[in-house]
Amino acid sequence: MPKPAIAVLMSTYNGEDYLAQQIESIQNQSYKDWRLFIRDDGSNDDTVKIIEEYQRKDRRIQLINQGHIKNVGVVRSFFELLENVDADFYMFSDQDDYWLPDKIKVTLEAMQKYNFDLPNCIYTNLQIVDKELNGNEILLKRNWQAFTNVLFTNNVYGCTMMINDSLKRMIDFKQLNYQRIYMHDWWLALIAAEFGNLHFIDQATILYRQHGTNQVGATNKSIGALVRRAFNHERDRKAMQRSVNFAIEFLKEYGGKNTLKDEEYIKTYGRLNKDSNFLNNLRLVMKLPPKSIYNLKEVFYAFILVIYHKDYLTN
Repeated sequence: MPKPAIAVLMSTYNGEDYLAQQIESIQNQSYKDWRLFIRDDGSNDDTVKIIEEYQRKDRRIQLINQGHIKNVGVVRSFFELLENVDADFYMFSDQDDYWLPDKIKVTLEAMQKYNFDLPNCIYTNLQIVDKELNGNEILLKRNWQAFTNVLFTNNVYGCTMMINDSLKRMIDFKQLNYQRIYMHDWWLALIAAEFGNLHFIDQATILYRQHGTNQVGATNKSIGALVRRAFNHERDRKAMQRSVNFAIEFLKEYGGKNTLKDEEYIKTYGRLNKDSNFLNNLRLVMKLPPKSIYNLKEVFYAFILVIYHKDYLTN
């Protein structure tokens, strides 16, 4: 079969409850030149059986690790899919959402406006729904595309994104450090933001199903919650550690390129595993503060970076 224009990559794990509905929403896309490649990550329910049934009925659907089911974790699973599939453009699918009929069409039209030689990523808004697909809340109220913002707060949801082959070719899959790359979408968004184009479409293209442990969106903004957060920094410490680890890995992978748009940020934050101390980090946040679209959050990020400077040192 010739290389498809669009490869939809789906990683599954015990997804029997909603998988059929998600596959059918992909089959019902208005744009038809796609193939769905699925990697199962060790399901012990009927997920694989469901995939095999759809695979028999629709030759555009393929379980790529049939007979070799192994659990490697969601990030590595998606990167294995991306590494082993060839297409012009790649999209990523969760197993429990529902794609609106024009999702591929809308995203592809935006992608085609950019230079294909550059690493490009298009992402869209999401509509939050319950397990029965009821609800109309739009998730992303604000968005940002600069590398220095995405490094500290990722707002790019993989289930809405499309990347081109030029972005894929920038990844050395054999060198990926899964201890520092926490999510595939964050890593891909950083590459696009730094070397190509990261573009947001403020239109919901999927119904983002909320159930069980995947709840997002609602944040407790009461005075009491804000006071508790001001004194309990554990969540923010972990968030800053993730951002610094991304910078460390990004410097290792791309620090030698002469096309870095944010070279000073990447090289300075990327060396915190060796250079982090109170005075160094104080100078850092004064010159190159952690970025946020909220001024107060920038101040809090800077505080975390200085006070907990030992968090970033590694042997």
